[in-house]
Amino acid sequence: MDDAEQPAVRASDADREQVAERLRAAFGEGRLGLAEYDERVRDAYAAVTRADLVPLTADLPAAAEAAAPPAKRSRAPRIRKEWRDWAQTGFLLVGIWAVISLAGGGPIFFFPIFPLGIWAVVLVSQALFGHGDSDGSGDDENGDGEPAARRLER
Repeated sequence: MDDAEQPAVRASDADREQVAERLRAAFGEGRLGLAEYDERVRDAYAAVTRADLVPLTADLPAAAEAAAPPAKRSRAPRIRKEWRDWAQTGFLLVGIWAVISLAGGGPIFFFPIFPLGIWAVVLVSQALFGHGDSDGSGDDENGDGEPAARRLER
């Protein structure tokens, strides 16, 4: 018999914890905001009957559906951003070199070649050989499968 069909059955601690865990997963997936997550978890632990727990997860997808692995992201946007950062820094360094050269009365040694050259070699090697992580996103810093930004939210 379904929990909704037994509204008078009292909820156990295990029932409350199961709902709280589902809410934690939904929060981690970005389906709930912090305030809504906090309110729902508070309501889950305050629930008296199983029927009190049902509406807390009614608008969330089934656990199996939510646990599906995310689609692999393309590395192209990240690579474009890295090259854009390289170009902006290069523009700044060349500008500094030009100002120093003009102020000194003649061209000086082109020092931007070192940081820009080394950086370019690193970017080319990353584009050709990958970043060394599983999905190319670089977010999984400690190998636990959870993005670093998500760990910081906890």
